[in-house]
Amino acid sequence: MSQFPKEWSFLPAAWKFALVLTGREAAATSLVSAALGAVAKRSDLHEAERTKRVLFSILCREGAKATPVAGPETAAEHATFILHQLPEPGRQAITLLCLGLFSGEQLAGLLGKSGPELARCLGEARERLHPHLAPNS
Repeated sequence: MSQFPKEWSFLPAAWKFALVLTGREAAATSLVSAALGAVAKRSDLHEAERTKRVLFSILCREGAKATPVAGPETAAEHATFILHQLPEPGRQAITLLCLGLFSGEQLAGLLGKSGPELARCLGEARERLHPHLAPNS
């Protein structure tokens, strides 16, 4: 990844997002590499912000095809497994929200959702996560 400009500081977040989508470190690396290859072939991407949106759009599309895994095998996979288990589109929505790379409007556009649809997806994902995050009583 050293051939990419320094303003592409979103690349580590792209890998984390791919890890949530795929559930496996190797699959995340493969997904990001393929997405970067697709981005590199385009001649219309001259700004880092547009490149970021296109890259994450590819990751959303291709990552949604990933088969969920039964359980984590590494520390990184363990750290993201609760998110990995969420159904789409909530998994993508809440993960991207947590990464803080996009405004709400950009996030809705990236996921092809209206503002209320995005809010509903995030609410449903939050509800599914709540039992895993709340202290046991």
